[in-house]
Amino acid sequence: MFTYLLLPIIFLGVAVSSGWAQHSQTLYFMQRLPQSTHMNPAIQPSCNVYIGLPVVNSLQLSGGNDRLTLADVIMKHPTQDSLITFLHPLADKEAFLDQLKAKNGVFAQAHTNLFYLGFRVRDWYFGFNISERQQMQLTYPKDIATLLLKGNDPFKNEVMDLSAFNTQVMYFREYGLAVSKKVGSDWTFGVRPKLLFGKGYADTEIDDMSIYWGTDSVRINGKARVNISAPVDVVHDNEGNFNGFEERDNIDVMDYALSSNNMGFAIDLGATYNYDRFVFSASVVDLGFIKWKDDVNQLLVDGTFDYTGVDVSSEFDDDVEGEPVDDLLDSLENEFTVADQRISFSKGLGTKLFAGASYQLTERVDVAFLSRTRVWDGKINQAFTLSANTRPLRGLAFSLSYSIMDRTYNNLGAGLILGGAPFQFYIMSDNFSAALWGHKTSAFNLRFGLNLAFGCKKKVKDFPMIESEFIR
Repeated sequence: MFTYLLLPIIFLGVAVSSGWAQHSQTLYFMQRLPQSTHMNPAIQPSCNVYIGLPVVNSLQLSGGNDRLTLADVIMKHPTQDSLITFLHPLADKEAFLDQLKAKNGVFAQAHTNLFYLGFRVRDWYFGFNISERQQMQLTYPKDIATLLLKGNDPFKNEVMDLSAFNTQVMYFREYGLAVSKKVGSDWTFGVRPKLLFGKGYADTEIDDMSIYWGTDSVRINGKARVNISAPVDVVHDNEGNFNGFEERDNIDVMDYALSSNNMGFAIDLGATYNYDRFVFSASVVDLGFIKWKDDVNQLLVDGTFDYTGVDVSSEFDDDVEGEPVDDLLDSLENEFTVADQRISFSKGLGTKLFAGASYQLTERVDVAFLSRTRVWDGKINQAFTLSANTRPLRGLAFSLSYSIMDRTYNNLGAGLILGGAPFQFYIMSDNFSAALWGHKTSAFNLRFGLNLAFGCKKKVKDFPMIESEFIR
């Protein structure tokens, strides 16, 4: 049962090794870049034409969680000049567990543009993108960590509820068309409808998972679903029962890349408002879903297991081999039924909400504040960023930022834009400070790329404040 439930985590590990990322908070107010429109489609970048080439146009790498820092996982040996992990017998396991809440999250996103084209027509701005995206969410209860580190002693004669465990891994392609328009002298509105095509998916949905640890008995209840959309085949035994997955041979890479069977739709909405030296903005990003119906398999796990006669705590504390362990595993397998069926399902992307405000100190310097809210599985992840942005010379822009995110308060970020027409190089991170005190950092991100830009001369006409904010 646990193998089936943890299968999506295997997909998750493969995805993480390919490079996870999330939107950079620092990017939002670096509005010379067309990439900022992915966070608010109402933003109109400064140049008249942008062209993004595959991969080099936008590459992101990052990862993180909402509870633990590197110092919580790796620490100094109490008596020797060496490092140990939280799993070491001499590690302070209580200190590690104190960092966790009842429900904890790990989350990330990856995004790269295969192609981008953006251009301005008077008060309108249009942007077309083809993007590869991956995203992952994992929610786990503190009780799992307690069980692994301390065995079942803390749960004697109690029910341990593991229903909060949840995973989702998703890989899809996005075709987006952003349209924004200035309305009057103060407002700009934007929208980006997005056509989505799913390439791979795995998740767990647990209705009930609990373990009762009695003095001389154990009862395990489990009822869960595992949804998978991937090029694998289900294997059955001679009696027609589920017996695992088998990787499919001779997959046509081109057919897989161009597949359009798992279709979805999402939309981004945004607006900006100018008031004197202030610019207020807000957006909703990734409001939508994908309908997964190609190469889909759903596993239904259900059962109750009662076991007596063995000190189960020894299974966690010692390397026990032999018949007691074999009997336990065989009994588990016999008591839990695993049924498979081919059934389509729909899944959301994880909606994000941005709200920001900037104040123009001078023509070339502004300060800004940004709030980002991300919602998934009933869990809200919040981040706040303060930034100072300057454009000292044509073809040069710089940003410094400070962010509170992922339960850490030491995130110093920076962004740099070099060049204008025809080459515009950029690099940024919300926490370059991870290089200085990485042991106290719970997440990192790095984003860089190269745009081809044309028509970047500053033109001040009717509305000086809007032109100085958006067209420079």
